Amino acid sequence: LPCLGCLAGGATLLFSPSSAVGNEMGSEVFWVGVAYFASGGSFLFAVLLGWFISTYSVLNSRDKLHKQIAVSLFVATMVLTIFILMVVFAASLVFSVDLVDYGISDEERGSIACYVDTANSCTNCYPNGEGWDPTEPQCPEWTLDDVVKVLQTQLKQSATLAAIFLIYAFSALRFGFVLRSHVSRYQIEYI
Repeated sequence: LPCLGCLAGGATLLFSPSSAVGNEMGSEVFWVGVAYFASGGSFLFAVLLGWFISTYSVLNSRDKLHKQIAVSLFVATMVLTIFILMVVFAASLVFSVDLVDYGISDEERGSIACYVDTANSCTNCYPNGEGWDPTEPQCPEWTLDDVVKVLQTQLKQSATLAAIFLIYAFSALRFGFVLRSHVSRYQIEYI
């Protein structure tokens, strides 16, 4: 679940036309979407390690060493995931409380407003549409402040999503430490 959620969160932030972090805007927070992909990849790696750990039998001291290495990799992967998610959480909060200027041009403002507008309150949004005038700005009904509030809301949602995934990551890390102590106590030599 967290693996797919991180990938979906990253894809939404990176590829949505109304996203606060889209690359076409040259945004300073583009890396937040990329960090979601990185955390999704590390969650996937942790899932694969967990699958390996659960299916790998310990029959001798060499098998025990392999399992200990896999558990240590699992713990390290979860620490990396927690670090990435904490950075995403902090960056999303900082950018969502209006501490940073977004630097949105009027063209970008109009494009985002046209995409986000679900009540058809915008004018001059679609080429060859009714009243289309390429010399006029898109959706003059939405101000820059309105668009910035939408973008800040997206980043608040990003912070909430990161917090949820942090809970998953901390519980998985706890599981990794418990598993490491159990594996270290395996008795494999027979008399």
